[in-house]
Amino acid sequence: MNLKGFGYILHRNYEGVSMSFHARNGAEFVGLRSVIGGRRQVVYDARTGKRVVLDIRDVSATDDDINSALKEGINARNVLGGVLAALKARDINVEFAS
Repeated sequence: MNLKGFGYILHRNYEGVSMSFHARNGAEFVGLRSVIGGRRQVVYDARTGKRVVLDIRDVSATDDDINSALKEGINARNVLGGVLAALKARDINVEFAS
């Protein structure tokens, strides 16, 4: 499926749903991953090598809501800012991973 010039791929892994989205030009990536203990993280990678990992603190956040936020964010001019704004708009509490 294409969203305004961006393509995305939905992946499933053995622990549940893992969602990832690539900009069509390959410059940026956002994805959701599960880590030990069932915690979820959003990962942002830019072609420049910049990586930002966000811990999802809101255990009640649904995969559908997170998926919608990632789809919305990948279309923003500033993808990371777009993802953060979309998560905030859905009241999904996140913090930068250490």
